Amino acid sequence: MKGDMSTVPPGWEVLARSRATHSPPELLLQVAAGLRATLVVDSRGRIVWMDPVLAGAAGWRDGAPAGHPMEEVLGGLPWLKHALDTALEGTEGLCEGHEHGQRLSAVVVPVFGEDGTQLGVCARLRTLDTPKQPPAGERQAREHLEHQTSVLRATFDSIADGVIVVDLSRRITAFNKRFQEMWGLTDEMLEERDAEKALASAAPLVKDPERFVAGILRRMLPSSEAENSDIVELRDGRVFERKSLPQRLGDTIIGRVWSYRDVTVERHAQAEQARLLAAEQSARERLEESFAVLDTFLNHAPIGLGFIGKDLRFLRLNDALAALHGRRREEEIGRLVREMTPHVASTVEPLMRQVMETGRPIIGLDMTGEVPATPGQQRHWHVSYYPVRTAGGGILGVGAVVVEVTAERHAQAERERLLREAREAVRIRDDFLSIAAHELKTPLTPLKLHLQMMKAQVGAGRLVAQHHVDKALTQVSRLAVLVNDLLDASRIQAGRLELCREPLSLREFVREVLSDFRSTSPLHSLEFEEPGEPLVVMADRGRLAQVLTNLLENAFKYSPTGGTVHLRAERVGGEARVSVRDEGIGIPEDQQAHLFERFFRARNAPISGFGGLGLGLYICHDIIERHGGRIWVESRLEHGSTFHFSLPLAS
Repeated sequence: MKGDMSTVPPGWEVLARSRATHSPPELLLQVAAGLRATLVVDSRGRIVWMDPVLAGAAGWRDGAPAGHPMEEVLGGLPWLKHALDTALEGTEGLCEGHEHGQRLSAVVVPVFGEDGTQLGVCARLRTLDTPKQPPAGERQAREHLEHQTSVLRATFDSIADGVIVVDLSRRITAFNKRFQEMWGLTDEMLEERDAEKALASAAPLVKDPERFVAGILRRMLPSSEAENSDIVELRDGRVFERKSLPQRLGDTIIGRVWSYRDVTVERHAQAEQARLLAAEQSARERLEESFAVLDTFLNHAPIGLGFIGKDLRFLRLNDALAALHGRRREEEIGRLVREMTPHVASTVEPLMRQVMETGRPIIGLDMTGEVPATPGQQRHWHVSYYPVRTAGGGILGVGAVVVEVTAERHAQAERERLLREAREAVRIRDDFLSIAAHELKTPLTPLKLHLQMMKAQVGAGRLVAQHHVDKALTQVSRLAVLVNDLLDASRIQAGRLELCREPLSLREFVREVLSDFRSTSPLHSLEFEEPGEPLVVMADRGRLAQVLTNLLENAFKYSPTGGTVHLRAERVGGEARVSVRDEGIGIPEDQQAHLFERFFRARNAPISGFGGLGLGLYICHDIIERHGGRIWVESRLEHGSTFHFSLPLAS
């Protein structure tokens, strides 16, 4: 054998980068190149590559022995075949032999993949002059190379991305297991190293195979230097993120590296997140629309509406309810019921809690009180509380409905008042008719009797008795008083009661009126307490006399058992006051406020024995007020009455 078989002939590097039809994995060739091997055998014992010198020494004359079993090729080198068999069992070693008078030494190394599978055996042969051991440095370099190769393969196969490397001749120079798994490519298909065949097998898995294939082929062109990143969608729903960049040796592009990352879960998560965000946005928009509709309804509702949470805070309310509290609704949202309505909180808070605890509404609760908007005015409401529930039945809070019924209550009170007044008017009318009939009949009966007696006397040719004439005239005067009272009442109602005022000395005026009452009743006495100074008022003499006469007549009339009627005139500040006090039956306290009303008669003054139409005090009240004065009464039942009237003094 001639030549040193440790010298790798030219063309080995090309062989190391190429792939035969049945070539072993790329790593085996890479290790062989690093060891500068003379012989490479795959795990099945077939020759992958053999140095031509060694092939000639083995007696192989029929071309390259690649692909042939080593038993067939190395039949003339049994010592070498034995070493290779040992190495295929996983044990490295050194061996020596003789061939054509030369001593040969061989270093035999088994090569393993990252998963522990043996890929094949590399052998390096050299001629020896004298037996010697391989240098320690060479052995250490070989071990270091094997370690680095193992780390490289482990790293390449452990990355999460699928990676494939294709040279410029569209041959697969490297790939990892993740790439093979992602695309479902068989070992046989990848062993062919034909990138176009692998692409044709993978394309049907893609949703858009034409675009997928065209994009890969375009970037396989030698002129394609751009880095690229895009998304590949598969028919089974998976989504790959693909990156492509040129493989360089120095400044020269020698191929292209493709990496595929499975982003299916990430993309689905992003899609789901986008869907959820869209759904959330849509729900938020619908919620805002619902709130807008709700706010429009709430704020235009004529009743107070509010939603109170479980912690008794206002979560929503309308302007009508906030106005009752004297605030704007923006000021009340989020605030406690007790803060906003302290005057009713002790009443309504237990009711709200009761509704939330029992789930039963409280409807039509009547409430009365004052609000800041109308201080001092009593207002009335119908209040209802309803539980607010979720679709699952859980209680979120309380809905409050407040309907103001103040106007209705006032209207009802007014109707009741008018009804009472109408009934009272009917009663007064009936009483008046009864009294009027009695009062008119009372003077008419004796008047008729006296007139009949005078007629009889005239018919008999006798002189008419004077007392009959006087009695008849008295009854006529009484009738005149009744008629005048009716006329005055009508004038007052029509606003036509006229006054003719003049300066009037009150002391002399009272004396003139009293002169007509000295002999009115033998059972009564009349006392006049005169003022200590002249009291001059501007008054209508006749109308003022009508007032004083009426008060004196009432004092005599309502003192049936007799007694003293006390009359007093005095100065009080800038007014003249006249008081008439009797010792009669008095007036019930609840009747005193109505004494000066038209047709009113106290209940304790029966028609019989106490004549009158109930107009005297009504007329007196109007006359005094027209003079700019006032009239009132002080009385105790069974203890008599005192009537006062005051008039401004003339300046």
